[in-house]
Amino acid sequence: MSDRTAPVSVDHTSLIIVLPLTLAAFFTAFACWTLFAVVGVELKNTYWFSDTQFALLLSVPFLTGGLLAPPLGMLTQRWGGRRVILVCLPALGLALLLLMWVDSYAGFLLAGAGLGTAGGLFSAGLHYLVTYMPPSRAGMVLGMFGIGTGGAGFSYLVVPVVQTAYSWELAPLAYLSVILLVWLLLLILTDPEPSPRQRSETSWLRAVKSLVSPSVWPFCLYFSFLFGGSIALILWLPDYLSSVYQLSLAEGARWSLLCALPMLACQVPGGLVSDRYGAVMVLRLALLGGLGTLFLLSYPDTDLIIHGIRQPIHWHIGVSLPWLLLLLSGLSALMGSGMGALLRLLFDEYPQQVGTVGGLMLACACASAFLLPLLFGLANDFLSVRSSVFMLLFLLCLVAWLTLECSRHPTADRKAPLP
Repeated sequence: MSDRTAPVSVDHTSLIIVLPLTLAAFFTAFACWTLFAVVGVELKNTYWFSDTQFALLLSVPFLTGGLLAPPLGMLTQRWGGRRVILVCLPALGLALLLLMWVDSYAGFLLAGAGLGTAGGLFSAGLHYLVTYMPPSRAGMVLGMFGIGTGGAGFSYLVVPVVQTAYSWELAPLAYLSVILLVWLLLLILTDPEPSPRQRSETSWLRAVKSLVSPSVWPFCLYFSFLFGGSIALILWLPDYLSSVYQLSLAEGARWSLLCALPMLACQVPGGLVSDRYGAVMVLRLALLGGLGTLFLLSYPDTDLIIHGIRQPIHWHIGVSLPWLLLLLSGLSALMGSGMGALLRLLFDEYPQQVGTVGGLMLACACASAFLLPLLFGLANDFLSVRSSVFMLLFLLCLVAWLTLECSRHPTADRKAPLP
């Protein structure tokens, strides 16, 4: 049973300080999370790792992040978001130091497992912001915080430049410097949260029980599609674009990142509209729009021959590269709007357990991001149709939409009062 008593808001001056610092911590942590996706290629060539070893190296941060997210979410409920952030950032820094020091496969795996502590920043940041934000602007604030998920693609842009100009070891050092700066600013400029024992509304046992509540799992499904699906698609798109449209991998990666930008840009508008008209409505429209877009993307290239009166008529049905990029950008925008609405809905339904429920949502999204690329490959092998990637995402989106329509959300018709 969710607790819908809105938390007591704190002055806006504190929010002006806390939101940028929390967003910086979240963004940097997610950038570290995908560090192996870039430097891992250099490590594979230098240390002669096999394809299996390389795949395991890429997946370890996501696996550990997913495994750590629920317990860190519960610790957030117990200790408060600020304390967990101040613990996770040094742990992440130690993993970066280890990454620069080790020279064996086991050492790199250990460093990758340490990078998984970035998952704790999501639930801790959500819980910390709830203490300060005005309830009527929850969608906007949480949408701004959700921009931090863009750190997952930041390494694709910055690390190759640093690696080409200097060496890959400088990238972890740069991230370490940012983490140290953010940690010091959080320690100096922010105040400790009230002790959970001083807030009768917060019950740690209630937060733990919420993990097995049936009403929580639809949130995990929505986030598995919106966030886990977007991460899996970004990882898969470079190979898809290079195979279907004869682009180089570098060009495919660049177009993939550009298509992901609308997701970041639309999280805040999605949260703002949710504040005004309700989160369920925005989430419903985002999922319906995703279904339509994915249906168009799923249709494979087809050649039709119509036997006309005088001669056969040949038709080719396919999506050109400009139209594909336009559809992908639209899908990205819809998923970003849906994420902003989902975070607002999370606040509406679980204002006192955002850390615990958010941690479980992230764990499910990590599992989705890990499993979907594997399913993409299996679908290509068995169906021999490149667009089967979008067919699988269409099915996941359809299940998420049907779940939303069948689930009961008590706040569906309640709109936040705007000042």
